[in-house]
Amino acid sequence: MDADDLARHLGLWSAAKGTLQQKLTHALMQAIRNGALNPGLRLPSERALAQSLTLSRTTVMSAYDALREAGWVESRTGSGTRVAERSRAVAAARGSAQAGALAASPRLGRLATREDEEVLDLALGSPLALRCLPLDLFTLPPDEYAALMQDRFYYPLGLPPLRQAIAAYYCAAGVPTQAEQVLVTNGAQQAIALTAALFVQRGDSVLVEDPAYFGALDVFRAAGARIAPLRVESDGVSPSMLRDRIVATAARLVYLTPTFQNPTGAVMPRAARREVGRIAAEFGVPVVDDGVLGDIVLEGSPPAPIAGHAAEAPVISIGSISKLITPGLRVGWIRAAEPVIERLARVKSVTDLGSALITQAIAVRLVGVVDEAKRLRRLELKPRRDLLARLLAEHLPEWKFRAPTGGVFLWVELPAGDAREFAQTALRRGVVIVPGPIMSASEQHARFIRLPFLAEEPAMRTGVRRLAGAWREYRSGAQGRPQSLGMV
Repeated sequence: MDADDLARHLGLWSAAKGTLQQKLTHALMQAIRNGALNPGLRLPSERALAQSLTLSRTTVMSAYDALREAGWVESRTGSGTRVAERSRAVAAARGSAQAGALAASPRLGRLATREDEEVLDLALGSPLALRCLPLDLFTLPPDEYAALMQDRFYYPLGLPPLRQAIAAYYCAAGVPTQAEQVLVTNGAQQAIALTAALFVQRGDSVLVEDPAYFGALDVFRAAGARIAPLRVESDGVSPSMLRDRIVATAARLVYLTPTFQNPTGAVMPRAARREVGRIAAEFGVPVVDDGVLGDIVLEGSPPAPIAGHAAEAPVISIGSISKLITPGLRVGWIRAAEPVIERLARVKSVTDLGSALITQAIAVRLVGVVDEAKRLRRLELKPRRDLLARLLAEHLPEWKFRAPTGGVFLWVELPAGDAREFAQTALRRGVVIVPGPIMSASEQHARFIRLPFLAEEPAMRTGVRRLAGAWREYRSGAQGRPQSLGMV
């Protein structure tokens, strides 16, 4: 395992209590205990891990020494330091571990638990529920609630009234849709996973934006796909490049976020969407249009989804109410041709039979107020975007970014250094950020970080001040690490 991989498995290690050496020792023990580091695995060299975590080599040496003394690791001349294979301490710890795969995935752990309140989260891109919508939209009349409680059916395609409401939503967006073309899912993440399960076999090539939403990357990796990158430009993925890459890779699936691309905020023009549809139809390659951020419009009016410009193309549109209204209900959907929806429903029924009826019934009411929710979200997030831009210009003027016209992120370019190393320094200053390589299948974009503008003003001001302090510390320490500067 290389140093950067190990750093990702350690998660928010430096936010714990104690000295740096104590925190690193404990984090390595936790990674071994919970299966992220298996017995026999060779750990990175002290020098490499120190550079990746922006620590002194002495700190890493002390942590490794402590682990050796406790029987967690062993060192042999010429073979480096490895997790001990026949250690009673390791066996006992792993046998009693309860967290399993959850703790082995730092991103999943971050989603599942509340961390130290002193650590500011500038990583997750999930807004809180809209506060200004009437509370009765989130509840059901007693008779409707009672009827659903007595319903014995699972509705694997989704609750019929919700499928009708989602079809009406697409019609209003310029994409003629029938209820039969809609499948309800447990959030957009399940929608991506179902699409991968239907269209991708192990070893198949999937074209994915670079950078891209890391949840989609996780799905395609889990499916065993070979992820081929599509460079994201200022107005999204170029259709000519898409055509060339389909030919070069024999891709079985294409994944795009053409409206307020995650993380760059790019918007694909209407003409390009039309051409993407023509290319998909010509080659018979399904194109996933992930429109989860498409409803968070801060300025102007984005084009209709790709399916609205290419009615006959094999386009799979994905949506959700999570970002626009509330993440807590976990209601998403897929809009596609009816035969595709039927096949996806069979895949979904194997995993969960159907989504929860109560939350679907609430979602019917929420999808009906999308226009008002869009207005409220714009009133909330546009000032926060502008505030974050002003704070960065004031405290970190050398950082570069372009203010997006929608979505929830700034894609920020650092003037030097490696974002993975800087993220470790920022964490020690009490702020969590997403370095660019996490959002790249080929681990590019080492000078970029993704910053959401979701926090309220006090937290945002504190977060930027901490980032500015971390940047000063990192640049000061980087003077002794010239090899890490200028990486792309």
